[in-house]
Amino acid sequence: MSTPASFTVQQLADIQACYDLVVDCAQIIDESRYEDLGLIFTEDGIFARPTVPDEPIVSRAAIIASFKKRPANLVGQHLVLNIRVRLTGADTAEGNSSIMLYLTESEVPYEPGKGRKARGPLLGVYKDLYVRTADGWRIKDRRGRVTMYGG
Repeated sequence: MSTPASFTVQQLADIQACYDLVVDCAQIIDESRYEDLGLIFTEDGIFARPTVPDEPIVSRAAIIASFKKRPANLVGQHLVLNIRVRLTGADTAEGNSSIMLYLTESEVPYEPGKGRKARGPLLGVYKDLYVRTADGWRIKDRRGRVTMYGG
């Protein structure tokens, strides 16, 4: 295992860029800014939702389209934890992270100081492959799977 002191400034910047993709992806989905997933995935990107890991969605356009089909009243909050990024080459990296997801509907009353009552949590993991493109780092392959769920 490398220590931070053994990384160059460029390598640390590359690791941070990939880390940011993971956090940004969750925030974009939670905010229903699905077109912005184009800033996260490569043109030929692959995404497999944790709830249907054997049904990968192939291509940036198809990923965006699949999220646009989500019910408009669905409200989600992703917590992304234990993010680890490892450089595998000058322009490639791999990573993994844990997620916790709570879901509810916009019709559920918002209670000041509490928010909305939600279903969950759903716990899972992602395995990612990243590549450096002309536009910066992007996710080429993101595969999720559920590990636990709450009542």
